[in-house]
Amino acid sequence: MLLQLTIDHGKRHEVLNSVDLLASHVDIVEIGYPQIVTFGLELVKEIREKHPDLCICVDAKVFHGGTGVTDRCFDAGANIVTVLSAAPDPVIVKMVEKARAHGGKIMCDMSAPPRAVAKRTAEVDELGVDYVAVHTGFIPEYDYDLETHRTWFTPKIKPLDLAKVAKRNLRKAKLALGTGINEGNIREVMTLDPEVIMVGRAIFDTDDRVMAAERMRRYLPFEG
Repeated sequence: MLLQLTIDHGKRHEVLNSVDLLASHVDIVEIGYPQIVTFGLELVKEIREKHPDLCICVDAKVFHGGTGVTDRCFDAGANIVTVLSAAPDPVIVKMVEKARAHGGKIMCDMSAPPRAVAKRTAEVDELGVDYVAVHTGFIPEYDYDLETHRTWFTPKIKPLDLAKVAKRNLRKAKLALGTGINEGNIREVMTLDPEVIMVGRAIFDTDDRVMAAERMRRYLPFEG
């Protein structure tokens, strides 16, 4: 089980300082989509030069034209590149091929509507992605009832509902979980046995980020 640090916000020097501070306390560092939009892949190149052994996830959220984008991400130093599950199948297939050529991996961000999660999870799993990332619902993003398919004014999807649906439909790919995970709910998250747990605010919104990262790691199974 791997701990992935998600860096979505901060100025360039803050991102670099955070990576320097926390690289040895997490398994994967994710350079979030907002950072890629703001600073481009030059930021990834700089991190790779300073941390040659670090596992870097570039949250490119590819939707179309994935061949060139995927190459650029891996050439910049990525180990993992993300694609949206809403992307056409041929795009995902090409990205998987490119990842294999670079010795990297593809993480599919489950962007399907709630009622389509089961079907799309099975499909992208068959396409060869390495991870399927699901938003847990600890910070509700959907006003939707999974059983009745009705839309509500208040969120009806409970934490981990979508993750459980996805987990049941994975055969080869590994589950990655993120959004709102902290010390108060990580034990519940671990019941699904995800390969990757993505954490952002639970580390960044603290006075001692190293200690926060180490505290999160203590919940993960020891693999020594």
